Amino acid sequence: TMKDTQQGRCVGVRLGDGSASKLMASARAAAEKASATVKIDALKVGGVVFADGQWLLTGGQLAGTRAVLFDTLAIVLGTEAAALDFASDAFGYQMAIGVDAGDQQLLMPAGVELDAGAVDARNMAALITAANTRQWAREATVRSLA
Repeated sequence: TMKDTQQGRCVGVRLGDGSASKLMASARAAAEKASATVKIDALKVGGVVFADGQWLLTGGQLAGTRAVLFDTLAIVLGTEAAALDFASDAFGYQMAIGVDAGDQQLLMPAGVELDAGAVDARNMAALITAANTRQWAREATVRSLA
């Protein structure tokens, strides 16, 4: 019964050392502009060092924060085991998922197929649009009773 809006929803941004600070800032700005709450987590406790040398204290750690806590996910981190589980769970929960071009390699081993809800994180407008609703077209593949 949710309306097609980001109001009251939470976007999780997952970062790893070497991530692009501009991409994270873009993700945060687009989500906040759409009235979503943003939670930023890193691969490790204590924060992340961006490719440009900037450091950011993050709110949590990837392995300790489950995908179910978010409505939408932007992954900008790399192929870590915890990230594979996170992406797989997010796909199964029918969330919109944004990944940067380098992290698209994360999707295949996680069982995630590119679709209308799994988009390039550099296109935040497309991610926010996809995030306004669950990706119901996945229902048959993630909830098959056959």
